[in-house]
Amino acid sequence: MGSPHLYALLVGIDAYPAPVPTLRGCVGDVTAMETMLRARVGEPVVSAVVLTDAQATRAAVTDGFRTHLGQATADDVAVFYYSGHGSQQACPPELWGGEPDHLNETIVCVDSRLPGSWDLADKELASLVAGVAASGCHLLVVLDCCHSGTGTRDLDETSRVAPEDERPRPVSTFLEGSTVGTFGATRSLSADSDAAAGRHVLLAACRADELAKEITVLGVHRGALSAALEATLRDGEGSITYREMLRAVTAGVLRRAGQQHPQLESADATELDRPFLGGAIPATPRQLTLSRLPDGWSIDYGAVHGVPEPIGDDSTELAVYPLTAKTSGAPLATATVTSVLPDRSLVTLSAPLDEGSIYRAVVTGIPLKPLQVAVRGVDADTALLREAARAVDSTLLTLVADAPDADLTVEAIEEGFVITRPGVTRPLVPVVAGDGRAERTVAALEHVARWLRLAAVRNPVTHLTTGAVALSLTSPSGHLADDGTLSISYADGVAPPFNVTLQNTTETPLWAALIDLTETYGIFTDAVPSGSVALEAGQSMTIALTGQVSDALWNAGTVTLTDQLKLVTSTIEFDPRSLEQDELELTLTPAAECPVTTRSMGQPATGGWSLPWAAGAEIVGRVEPVTRRLGPQVSPTTGADWRTDDAFVHTTRPRA
Repeated sequence: MGSPHLYALLVGIDAYPAPVPTLRGCVGDVTAMETMLRARVGEPVVSAVVLTDAQATRAAVTDGFRTHLGQATADDVAVFYYSGHGSQQACPPELWGGEPDHLNETIVCVDSRLPGSWDLADKELASLVAGVAASGCHLLVVLDCCHSGTGTRDLDETSRVAPEDERPRPVSTFLEGSTVGTFGATRSLSADSDAAAGRHVLLAACRADELAKEITVLGVHRGALSAALEATLRDGEGSITYREMLRAVTAGVLRRAGQQHPQLESADATELDRPFLGGAIPATPRQLTLSRLPDGWSIDYGAVHGVPEPIGDDSTELAVYPLTAKTSGAPLATATVTSVLPDRSLVTLSAPLDEGSIYRAVVTGIPLKPLQVAVRGVDADTALLREAARAVDSTLLTLVADAPDADLTVEAIEEGFVITRPGVTRPLVPVVAGDGRAERTVAALEHVARWLRLAAVRNPVTHLTTGAVALSLTSPSGHLADDGTLSISYADGVAPPFNVTLQNTTETPLWAALIDLTETYGIFTDAVPSGSVALEAGQSMTIALTGQVSDALWNAGTVTLTDQLKLVTSTIEFDPRSLEQDELELTLTPAAECPVTTRSMGQPATGGWSLPWAAGAEIVGRVEPVTRRLGPQVSPTTGADWRTDDAFVHTTRPRA
């Protein structure tokens, strides 16, 4: 018997022929996934077929299932990864029994709308999946598209759904064996269909009533699901289960794309508790090491592990210790990353070390890229904005010419300044109008930039494992779902209570802080009065909180709000209260014209949570509002390791 293989069929389509709209991030999705699989699983274990743009015909995709994925045996793993348009088509009357709305959900191949060709319908996909899974292999299907009929995969709010194919389709044009069983975003393969044979898991980009979005990652367009999945695989230890993967991916998507909830389905629920890809990704040693190689000193983590490239003079910094020593004392030296390679990173040292030894390293600081703000509109007003922005630290945000890959956009219109994300017509905050609007727009940009940074911050090379401090949320109506979200609702006008439990699952003391990032750009930490709490090995604590939708927001039409709860875990004591900021005003007219309205989730007596990263005891060091770094601050006597985990609370206040 040979070694187990991972067979992957990766399909990404941007260049659709008219009248199907072209896309931008799909080819990048699948090429990045191929790189990640080869790096994490290894060569020659991975055998991948990548079909992009003109290569991704209906015949090529069908053949890829049958001839490439069909090679997988009971000991192997098979992956079908699709990034492109989803759509619908009229279902033949002969198949109406399985389609109450008389429509098939489809994925759109590059030639699907040409004469004589068709989309790949859910029934056909089910048949192809069944053919591969029948061998007993472990099969994963990832669909980063909208295939529910009501949603799209879009670039923010630019439609990423192909128009419905209204051509009457004869049942004779369906693949053989595809007249039973379905495969879609809201339905897994039914247990009594032929397609249910074998092991299979479906990861879909979103719920049926949501949009599957594209985002910009370091100037490159990507699907929100694909980018989050890549980051999860890059940062994970290798033993992550599908349920754990869903939670990490959902957190990554919600941080960047808002209301988009990935869906994980399987005909056999026990599959979801298996290791991701059936364990094909080997466990990655969490201990980061430093050693001397022919080209210099380097750490054994690189780009595929999430080490960021240096940004100007700023770079990843590490504390260096003997290989078997604890990391709570003074380090032997500090190291600064100078070059990030795919599998490792070159560093410079602050002090000489024995070139024949191997050392342990702990990340103490991570560079944060300044947010790019595109400016457009009336020249006179944009000039005022640029002048007002001259006082802003350029490591926090930078104003650039109008660019589609910017993080934020400011447009000068007659009424004032409008702040949006590129491609989104809905303002990120209300229009900034009145006297001093340029200065107040810059202040709002700084406010949003600090929030966005903290919402996304993570330590890509932490030694702390997932669940080192376990985070659980419960309410009278339910508990934290597999995807890391909790939905709660007002009852009889009373704000809904819920509990947050933190438990140290390790054998060493840890410190934890709970940060609330509200939808209106507030940052609060008063869930724990001192900012952070010490948890001995095995110790737990429960915090009683309440979800809130303020009267002002509710009266203005807001019914549901989402809070991102960020758990920060550290190996030493720290105080996170230096990052605190209030929420943005409900309207951004001059202060004399409009009172400040704030909202937070928390303990009502405190009036809201407030947080900044901080540090009486060196973990994250004091981070001023315009700092460019986040990470533990190394002192001559201490070092620290840290990680972040996220959960999301959706609070609904219904109308009568």
